[in-house]
Amino acid sequence: MSCGRQKSAAKPLGTGRIVFWRGGSVWVGRADGETGFHAHHAIQVTLVLSGGQVRFQSPGENWASYSAAIIAADRNHAFEAGGQCVAQIFTEPESRDGRVLRQRYGEGIAALACDDFAEESAALFAAYEAGATDEELVARARAVTARLTATQASPPKPLDKRIARAIEVVRERLGEAITMTEIADAVHLSPERFRHLFLEETGVRFRPYVLWLRLEVAVASYAAGNNLTEASYAGGFADSAHFSRTFKRMFGLPAVGIKPVPAGS
Repeated sequence: MSCGRQKSAAKPLGTGRIVFWRGGSVWVGRADGETGFHAHHAIQVTLVLSGGQVRFQSPGENWASYSAAIIAADRNHAFEAGGQCVAQIFTEPESRDGRVLRQRYGEGIAALACDDFAEESAALFAAYEAGATDEELVARARAVTARLTATQASPPKPLDKRIARAIEVVRERLGEAITMTEIADAVHLSPERFRHLFLEETGVRFRPYVLWLRLEVAVASYAAGNNLTEASYAGGFADSAHFSRTFKRMFGLPAVGIKPVPAGS
């Protein structure tokens, strides 16, 4: 699929590819319209692949234009792309790359110097335009992240091993009901100690984090071609309405506002 503008009587706000890997994802394609304010538990790197600019806004501030930007995890913001071809690379802040990005770029919205990763960005654009495999898109997106984290002077603080194990247990149980008490018990912590340690280590409370992981699974299912109901159940949501509300709160637009396309399209 080309990133050129497409005319349609009822076009989606975004059309392109969505590919996940452990700890991150890349959303690449043409984006139209403007989102509402939203926040999600991932560090977001936005690259304009078509040579123009996109705009971000924080609450109470004016819109600002960027050719490339990084948005901290859980940062409330609005986004407007104006038909540009963009790549959105999401990284979970608990991952190694996420801890480096969080340590280096802080808590706001920051401009990135496109020249620092021009080669990687061009390779990602070329792979997308050529209809490359999911694996190739992942490799190209992760090369951008690797460039952004390669110059980190000191290693990031490692995630507490008990919280790292808790996240593993949560991932294993996403298809079933999950309680904080059960996860705390699995890593030999009292619920109250677990609550505080999880927030301290991840920057987010336990329930919203589980919801974020469920959303990842549901979006991956939707991107694979399943309908909203099937995707909702895959992520452990009660129904498609719950999934849609969560998606809009975290991404600022309804799930039906994106149109994933398969590789090679």
